[in-house]
Amino acid sequence: MLNVLTTTPFGFVLELEQDGCFFTPQPYTLLVNGTPRLTGSDPVISLFGLRPDTEYRVEVRGLGEPAAAVIRTERCGFAIHIKDYNAAGDGIRNDTAAIHAAIYSAPPGSVVIFPRGEYLVEHIFLKSGVDLYLEEGAVVRQNPNRDALAIVKGYQKSYDYTDAVINASWEGNPLDCFCSLIYGKDVRQVRIYGNGVLNGGGMEGGWWNEPKKKNRAFRPRNISLVNCSDIAVCGLTSRNSAAWNIHPLYSNNLSFYGLTIQSDPHSPNTDGLNPESCENVQIVGCRFQVGDDCIAIKSGKLFLSRRHLRPSRGIAVRRCLMEEGHGGVVIGSEISCGVQNVLVENCLFRRTDRGFRIKTRRGRGSTSVVDGVRFSHVKMEQVSHCFVVNMFYHCDPDGHSDLVQCKDALPAGPETPAVQNITLSGICADGIAGSAVFLYGLPESPIRNVKIENSRFRFAEQRLLECPDMMDDPVLIPNLGIYARHVRGLTFKNNQMEGTHVDEIEREEKA
Repeated sequence: MLNVLTTTPFGFVLELEQDGCFFTPQPYTLLVNGTPRLTGSDPVISLFGLRPDTEYRVEVRGLGEPAAAVIRTERCGFAIHIKDYNAAGDGIRNDTAAIHAAIYSAPPGSVVIFPRGEYLVEHIFLKSGVDLYLEEGAVVRQNPNRDALAIVKGYQKSYDYTDAVINASWEGNPLDCFCSLIYGKDVRQVRIYGNGVLNGGGMEGGWWNEPKKKNRAFRPRNISLVNCSDIAVCGLTSRNSAAWNIHPLYSNNLSFYGLTIQSDPHSPNTDGLNPESCENVQIVGCRFQVGDDCIAIKSGKLFLSRRHLRPSRGIAVRRCLMEEGHGGVVIGSEISCGVQNVLVENCLFRRTDRGFRIKTRRGRGSTSVVDGVRFSHVKMEQVSHCFVVNMFYHCDPDGHSDLVQCKDALPAGPETPAVQNITLSGICADGIAGSAVFLYGLPESPIRNVKIENSRFRFAEQRLLECPDMMDDPVLIPNLGIYARHVRGLTFKNNQMEGTHVDEIEREEKA
């Protein structure tokens, strides 16, 4: 069955609703008006290079009964070519001014077109109601020279210091950052689409030398969206970001369809897509191969939760491929505003250190509640640790302090987080070198109501002896299958544990 995710004047994005995790059961051929356009097995097809306001008959063959649909591209009011505004596209001359002239002279409803070429820029600032279309062969590359880049104030105070706005953040706090390749602040109804490439210049700018240190400001992203709504990013490739590839903050109604997100596997903090304090987010048919977490859902640290209490909620991830990141889908650790209602389904994880991961710690606050998370019909291949919840995660300057790492019960209070109502169903994991499930709650705030059902965990012959997550006094148990400590309400139903040298369950203080 063909599901039209979105249409634009120059193409559309389709979803093949097939059983399975990411790849279709066999390759298919896509025909447009009877002519073969591509062969593939990805579940989401980003088809661009079409004409506006034109009807196309689309057919998919090779997946049983042919699936067909008639789709009309949108009408285009103004198509604005950046080369008409003196953009060179030669990768040498700076095209920032020409691109901004095109964007900011465009009336609402316009599409700004990037034809084939390489565009060297400092930044591109978005404008409400104006779309960007990157044709195939278009590469937008950020200047890696810090001296050329603007700095965005993280916390901009008013003249009389009675008010402040947040323009940027770094790891959950409003801190100054070098401006991202694409930056949107307070923009509405913008689409960025096409088969082009965003190149953040991460490898060329010395960004990863002493990556934890602030050098005038923290590192830029490829796309930053701050207080935006009704934004769609479709079909693009994001690569070589200096830090997180895509970072929406305080934004709502976001769609990310058919993206390819790539970072050097050894590059620090180069996560794929990290929605922070966002609502109603769809991530569909995306490929991740990054140096850190593929998707990390966040909601800021304690300072922000006490000034701008905005949880992340309504996050849907489906038909995505996560490869070789630290985590496939991660919640945390900066989640002081809480995370609610997350659904991950029909995804494939390959060779990530962890599959699903929730990481938090004392000090995130009583509003830091993870509630209502469901993982359904997910396949894992050679994932070291499938499902981890760690409430002793050591991070930040005080991460090894007694407050964070004390394993005795401390009084629950305004800095105590909570994790509850988590369901895993239909998980199929092969080649597990570490643990299937590792749950470590706080004694004063146990993990509550975890259900694992209808799943199969198959272990590798060569097992890892390592703690499944980052904490002091690590848990080291040979042949660990499932470990649960400080958990209330763990249901393990109709599951299979396969492989040699597996101790099925290790329970401590589990009720």
